[in-house]
Amino acid sequence: MFRSVLRHSYAVPTVNYTWSSRSLIRFFTSDEKAAPPSLPREEQKEFERLQKIAQSQAAIDEYNRQFENDHTKESANSPILKTEIGSFSPEFSKTLPEFEGDKNPETGEIGGPRQDPLRYGDYSYNGRVTDF
Repeated sequence: MFRSVLRHSYAVPTVNYTWSSRSLIRFFTSDEKAAPPSLPREEQKEFERLQKIAQSQAAIDEYNRQFENDHTKESANSPILKTEIGSFSPEFSKTLPEFEGDKNPETGEIGGPRQDPLRYGDYSYNGRVTDF
């Protein structure tokens, strides 16, 4: 059995690594930068011209006019949605205090929130959950 193992085995080449000052030097050239392949000269000029047009104020104004004149997007022009980004409209942000005065009758806290922020298990005000 041992002979069959030796018969089917083969020698594994080994490499001896030596540390020399030459092996620690890495050479970098500017020709090996990661970049897409270059365009032909005419196509590159056209690409740059189109980029300038796309970034101009006229292109931005034209893009915005498309949505102002589009009647299929009436909800985007709704006054309810024209509030501050990330906030609710005034109709939805009414806070009803749970008590009047400066002192909370349940906890005895003075000057605290008028609603219990942990009522629904989250620390929230006006239906918005906040991290602290």
